Amino acid sequence: MKQMKWWLLTLLLVFGLAGCTSQAKPTSTKSRQSTSQKRVSAYIDSTTPTFYVHGFQGSAKSTNTLIKHAEKTAHAHKVLVATVSTSGTVTLTGKWQGHVRNPIIQVVFKNNLAQYDQQSAWLAKVITTVQQQHAFRQYNIVAHSAGCVASVNMLMTKQTADFPSINKLVTIAGPFDGVVGEDDVANQNSFLASGQPKYLHAAYELLAAKRTNFPTHVHLLNIVGTLNDGSHSDSLVTNVSARSIKYLLRGRSVDYTEKDFYGKHAQHSQLHENAHVALAVDRYLWHR
Repeated sequence: MKQMKWWLLTLLLVFGLAGCTSQAKPTSTKSRQSTSQKRVSAYIDSTTPTFYVHGFQGSAKSTNTLIKHAEKTAHAHKVLVATVSTSGTVTLTGKWQGHVRNPIIQVVFKNNLAQYDQQSAWLAKVITTVQQQHAFRQYNIVAHSAGCVASVNMLMTKQTADFPSINKLVTIAGPFDGVVGEDDVANQNSFLASGQPKYLHAAYELLAAKRTNFPTHVHLLNIVGTLNDGSHSDSLVTNVSARSIKYLLRGRSVDYTEKDFYGKHAQHSQLHENAHVALAVDRYLWHR
């Protein structure tokens, strides 16, 4: 009788364990199915390089925060630093091999006091130098302050036939029609009914003279900063100066987008440190 009880107990244990095992299987299968599902990134995987250009008296520090944000958020990768010596020699440092997602080239001018036309020539040389080593047909530019004017001036300057085409241009605090404290005064300038600025300063006239050379169908994001202190400026660039690029590029079929930022973090040099600005740049360049 005791042997019979032990035999029944053994059977119950065996079947009980088997039942537990069979119940665990669906959970394991469901877990495998969920982990096997691939999440689609909100950001594209592009091989088009983006050149980050600093402004007057700027350096690598001027674009470091923007680049780091792009690497973290948009899965971009800084592959090269293009340093331009005071004599115009371009030196590339870094590593760019094979397929790289959303590659970034950081441009640094050793002479950060050079005039717009000189920096424009250097920027064109940087793009040509990189293209010779890494063939590409299109590129993007993210520029801050005077780097915006230098970039637009370069795009208005005729290049060689094999020079790549601009895809997207991001201008942050571009002094297209004057700088406060130099040739502009806060709350002095305004737009006429035509959209043209009432007062035309040196930078604007430089660009206006060759505006018809600007390529057509360019995607442009123009970022404007306002301190909310009554100056209608970011401390150095008035809203009119920054926004005057729109009228300057009239008739060029530009896909123009303007984004405004306000408050103390919209100050001229704070804009490139502003996480909200960086996110706007990332989304414009690489968001699906």
